Amino acid sequence: MVKLPIRLLAVDIDGTLLNPQFQISDADLAALRRAHECDVEIVLVTGRRHTFALPIAQMLGFDLWLISSNGAITRSLQGETFHRDLLPADTCRNLCAVMREFRGNTVLTFDNESKGAIVLEHMNELGGSIQRWLEKNMNCI
Repeated sequence: MVKLPIRLLAVDIDGTLLNPQFQISDADLAALRRAHECDVEIVLVTGRRHTFALPIAQMLGFDLWLISSNGAITRSLQGETFHRDLLPADTCRNLCAVMREFRGNTVLTFDNESKGAIVLEHMNELGGSIQRWLEKNMNCI
């Protein structure tokens, strides 16, 4: 039997890498650093926006790729874009119209880091479980 070396490790951030306190445990951090030292490519994967995931990626202390925005964006920590798969505007408009009867609120995100990068349909209906997210992203809403 041939034992192939592990060449890539893709790790989800929320609910996997981060503990309930939104921190990376010392054991997980050490394991990822050891894997990196053994030439295993580490990739973080998240539904978060790239900028919102950067602080977690930077905690690892080495260069890596970050797949963010539910797979729509792949960038290095230095901001080099490898992949962008943006939803065409017409498709987005059609989807929002079709989903109107099923949703309570629409949140649209755009691949930029300025006011308007996040568009909320109704801010007055938001709160509770996403209050922390709102606070962290207010400069882009």
